[in-house]
Amino acid sequence: MPGRFWKSEEERLLRSLWESGLHDLEVLAKKVKRSKGGVREKLKRIGLLVVVKSPRKRVTTTSVSLGKDFLTHEKVLQVLAGAITKAGEPGLDKVEIMRLRILVDAAKTYDSVLEKFEGWVQIEERLLEMDKKIQELQKAKKVQS
Repeated sequence: MPGRFWKSEEERLLRSLWESGLHDLEVLAKKVKRSKGGVREKLKRIGLLVVVKSPRKRVTTTSVSLGKDFLTHEKVLQVLAGAITKAGEPGLDKVEIMRLRILVDAAKTYDSVLEKFEGWVQIEERLLEMDKKIQELQKAKKVQS
């Protein structure tokens, strides 16, 4: 439901505050005696850049619990070595050979995925560090303004 119409003086004040570097929607709303949502919508309509960060829960690879049964590279290599050793034994039937072959393929795939996952975790940790630094710089910039 729309509120009251904006007067040209109110719009000029909003524009001048925004262009002077005041981008805090709550402060802007108080200065022009409007709601935060009204100010945001007006800024959108007059074409000024509005960056709105909505709070959201982040789910990242670093926040996912992998459990106690998570296989390490070492464990995967042990499984792989055991399967290869067993496959070298004489007298195995066709089903046992197929089972070992599947186990070897699964171990190789798992190890490859695990390696990629670890890379993603490292990248994500670096991105989170950079995000924190950006937020600190933005806070410092607001304090200077």
